[in-house]
Amino acid sequence: MKTIKTAALTLLALMAIACNSEKTPPSNERIVEDVNPQTGVISLRDYTLKDTITISGKLYKYTCTFEHVDTLPVFMNPQGLEYHESRVRIDIKREGESVFSKTFYKNNFRDNVPADFLKTSTLVGVNYNFMKRESDRSAFYFIITVGDPDETSDNMAYPLEMKVATDGSFSIKKAENLETEPLSPGLNIDPSEDAV
Repeated sequence: MKTIKTAALTLLALMAIACNSEKTPPSNERIVEDVNPQTGVISLRDYTLKDTITISGKLYKYTCTFEHVDTLPVFMNPQGLEYHESRVRIDIKREGESVFSKTFYKNNFRDNVPADFLKTSTLVGVNYNFMKRESDRSAFYFIITVGDPDETSDNMAYPLEMKVATDGSFSIKKAENLETEPLSPGLNIDPSEDAV
């Protein structure tokens, strides 16, 4: 029995040494930008989101595509970095038939975003508003954000809510109620509320 314990401890020690000498695995940090090595112009990474939702007993499938556009003139953000413009395409289908299909550029939101800010920004993201999905399943709610693509920037961004009805009509307004659940319990509590 003592020999088995000794062998097991030796094996565990060797495993610990082997684990410590292994290289650190690469970070799972998502790369969101690409830089053209010849021009220095930065592009936000393209991505696509897809999901389904049932409204009034009918199954709908939506697709949000975010992509940079290298055929439009580049713009310069407040920090002096050059970026390609981005665009968002939203497609909604019901039983294979198109209900809504539209591509949006930053100028589509000129009524919602100050003109000076719009000149030095672009579309920086799109997502489905899952908070609204829980409270209203009669329409589709997307969040499209116009902002400075530089993640280190302190400039503000404009998250806009686009509501798409099942007949394909849509409206855009400033997004509200974008809170999500805290990463761990207690993060959403103001310390002053805990004071006794």
